[in-house]
Amino acid sequence: MIQPDYPGRDQRLERYGRSKLPASLFRTHTLAAGERFAAWRESMGVFLDASLASLREVKIFTGENESYLLDDIMLTRGISAAQKYDRTASKISRDGIDHYMIQIFISGGCELNVLGRNVKSTPHRAIAFDLGEIMDSYNSGFDLLALVIPRGRLAPLLTAPDSMHGRVPDVESGAGIMLADFIKSLYLAAPSLMPTEAKAAMRALLEMLAAAFNGAPANEVAARDAGRQAAFLRVQLFIRENLGTVDLSPEAIALGVGMSRTALYRLFESTGGVADYVRELRLRKCLAEIISVSHIHRHVSEIAYRWGFTDPSHFTRLFRQRFGCTPSEAREAADPAARRDRVELDPRVGDRRYEEWIAGLA
Repeated sequence: MIQPDYPGRDQRLERYGRSKLPASLFRTHTLAAGERFAAWRESMGVFLDASLASLREVKIFTGENESYLLDDIMLTRGISAAQKYDRTASKISRDGIDHYMIQIFISGGCELNVLGRNVKSTPHRAIAFDLGEIMDSYNSGFDLLALVIPRGRLAPLLTAPDSMHGRVPDVESGAGIMLADFIKSLYLAAPSLMPTEAKAAMRALLEMLAAAFNGAPANEVAARDAGRQAAFLRVQLFIRENLGTVDLSPEAIALGVGMSRTALYRLFESTGGVADYVRELRLRKCLAEIISVSHIHRHVSEIAYRWGFTDPSHFTRLFRQRFGCTPSEAREAADPAARRDRVELDPRVGDRRYEEWIAGLA
């Protein structure tokens, strides 16, 4: 595989300046050594909790994200030191971010814990993360390319959309090779792309991602009966596709997927029940839109109705029980990245628009 030459620091600044697409360049090397990791952690905190192995590493830390918004998919080149990344259940509930993230390491790699299994990614090999799932990972010092993709863009093309976390396509397969090369070429060309070209490129990218990951082994299949897993994934997909339907009752779901209510209840025993599963997804969708800058103009009751809640008072009670605050309080206390009155941490770091993209995609 021929490896392209990747732009250096000065070239990345030049690329950012001439981009025809929305672009963001966040960099910490302009700060004093002791301030750099705090700035990085604050910025990454829009969706990940970052930590260093020791205090000694704070003095030598640097980090940079060069990002482009292609249609509604974000492409980032991230360069930084070794660190641990976590995405806890409480953070998932608070930020409502529910995207896929695909990474290809130019150098370095990561180790991800998935259901007790240790999944490793090495250079030039893609790995998928489901940001709706808990993340427990460690990155060595890295230079990587990352795609952040709204679930609704990619999930319909996948055979196992809810088993993407930690999946790694075969780098020796045709689809795996083409995917890695396409993402690298896309990054190199990004500043020169017109918006119409970016939209067409994203359609090709999604098809390529589906081809590569549909051929990758699912992490959970070995641990569960394959037939039961297939049924569970089929029901999950049906629920996600019909989440805004008011009458999404267990009976309607069972009828929609062609199984008995008893079989449906049995599938969801370990998740607390199918009704709880539907309510949880709906509340998370509502939270994501309530705090998103893309939906700041929409009334809370409109968002609630969009996701199947017909009684505003009942919705507010459920929301408070789940998140510990009212919908209005959540919007007011939203992370700065999801608010219009957001204040930059420090102008020396460049800009942090990529945070808004992550928080507001789709």
